[in-house]
Amino acid sequence: MYSQTGGGFLNKTISDIGDSLSIDKFKFDINKLKRFTIENDTSYIDTSLTIKKFYKFNYIRKDDFELVKLNNVGQIYNQLTYNPSKNNLLSFGFNANNILLTNKDEVQFYEVAYPVTELLFKTVFSQGQLTNALFTTNINRKLNFSLEFKALRSLGKYQNSLSGSKHFRFTYNYNSEKFSSKTFYLSQQLEKKENGGLTETALENFESGDPLYNEKSKLNVKFDDAKNLFFKREFYSENHFNFAGKNKFNLGFDFHYTTVNNSYNQAIINPEYYGPSTSSNSINDSFKFRTSSARFFLNSKSLLLDNIKFGLKRFNYEFFEINSTDSKIKNNSNLIFAELFHNTKSFSLYATIDKKMNGDRVGNKYLFSLKFKNINNLFVQLSSVESHPGIIYDYYKSSYDLVGWNNQNKLINNNSLKINFSNRFLDLFELTLSSISNYFYVDTRKNIDYDFVPHLKVSSNEIKISKIKVNKDFSFGKFNLDNTLLVQKVNQDKEVLNLPDFIARSSIYLEEKIFRNVLDIQTGFTAKYFSKFYSSEYNPLISTFHVQNEIKIGGYPIIDFFLNAKIRQTRLFFIFEHINSSLTGNKYFSTPTNPYRDTSFRFGLNWNLFN
Repeated sequence: MYSQTGGGFLNKTISDIGDSLSIDKFKFDINKLKRFTIENDTSYIDTSLTIKKFYKFNYIRKDDFELVKLNNVGQIYNQLTYNPSKNNLLSFGFNANNILLTNKDEVQFYEVAYPVTELLFKTVFSQGQLTNALFTTNINRKLNFSLEFKALRSLGKYQNSLSGSKHFRFTYNYNSEKFSSKTFYLSQQLEKKENGGLTETALENFESGDPLYNEKSKLNVKFDDAKNLFFKREFYSENHFNFAGKNKFNLGFDFHYTTVNNSYNQAIINPEYYGPSTSSNSINDSFKFRTSSARFFLNSKSLLLDNIKFGLKRFNYEFFEINSTDSKIKNNSNLIFAELFHNTKSFSLYATIDKKMNGDRVGNKYLFSLKFKNINNLFVQLSSVESHPGIIYDYYKSSYDLVGWNNQNKLINNNSLKINFSNRFLDLFELTLSSISNYFYVDTRKNIDYDFVPHLKVSSNEIKISKIKVNKDFSFGKFNLDNTLLVQKVNQDKEVLNLPDFIARSSIYLEEKIFRNVLDIQTGFTAKYFSKFYSSEYNPLISTFHVQNEIKIGGYPIIDFFLNAKIRQTRLFFIFEHINSSLTGNKYFSTPTNPYRDTSFRFGLNWNLFN
């Protein structure tokens, strides 16, 4: 509940609960536990036990259906689909880290009627754990703050595969008739020891099934002392000043500042993969990137539109190599932008435009979406975004002699049409059509002597992608069958964007209430499969995937057994991952040289406390 400053609301809440504050008389109301994003996409803190929540019980707290995990928690993911960037401003690069980070648009703000604490714990692969703690409360009706901390340490089963991370988040939001504000501070640190995958001999030993190598630490890896450290801090504040009643007209500004460091360290130089280094006895490639973005805008409401926002945006960036005498790369850009939103009983409409006035490495952005509420929740979205692949792909200077470049890449142009709906026959039908111009990718085939020396490429021809995704959960009494299927086709002149033709996941499970309906049980099997394809390989020096067309991965099922339970606001998860690993042979890989996970047991819990 709110603190004592809440006055009448506090008295009403206590009255509703009754004279006693015992659990038996406590009335839990999910509608009083609201969370929302910067764009005000609203959801609620829900403690129910569902298959969709089980899919999100992982390190990134997202459904990883379109991803394949590496063999340790906290490592990068290999993407099975193409998801174009929605950011038209310049980014740092080291793009394989993106899936591990919380983006600005994903930060959650809260509005709660009583203090909420959420605790998460999950076991990992030797010597460590994954933990997440969230606390949020409203000081009064208008003011809320939240604190969240996530930490990970996992040694892993393979040599030099330890991963660790720390994520801290503070949010504040205030809303009154005259003034409203959203602010957050986010600090994220990723520390990954990088082994580069198995050597050729180790791959043969792994695939042979020799019991000698059941202990995976006996398999040799490419790098036994390489480490990546990625550290990002950002501050964001958005403020609105209302000059007319009921928010009809207000003036606003927002400010977003980020600073990012990345450091790749290797104590002993291994010239077999990246070539020689004549300038140093060790590798220490460290770079820093800073950005600041400020917007000044007017908001107004009218009879025709619920909200229209327009204004100016100023974007600045600065990039340099740490411990180098080279000059910094810095520039600024000016943009004009407009957003409009309208909501009725039958449809909602949203559009945004970012138009560049000057500056380099910054593009234009156009987005239009329409949702029909009475027509099977039909949603249509058109978007066109120009994005830069990242500043490190323009300038990079490594201690390795053969790794480095100084150029300016073209902007990637992503155009897409997305249509999705749901009805009584399908829980989800989603069609996505995309076209990509100036597609950026990394290749290593130019230098046949060294397997991992990266070379930057831009596709000269347009790439087109069509994707259909469907989902349906069938219920047969206490039994359920949840099915998701994704089919995609890539049209390209040269195989530089390689994806599986289809991905499938099916979960058959039982849901039951036992012990006089006190305990909810959910148990069953989940099977996932993706077709064979020429997967890109992870390149740890630049934390980016590079294209290869020699080894296919996929074509194997991944079957997990789970037993989940819920008691009041506590959810327990018992998971046997990849229980069929001994039945399919050692042909399961996440990348061409990184095996997928062996059979393992994981335990976790998610505990919500409401005071």
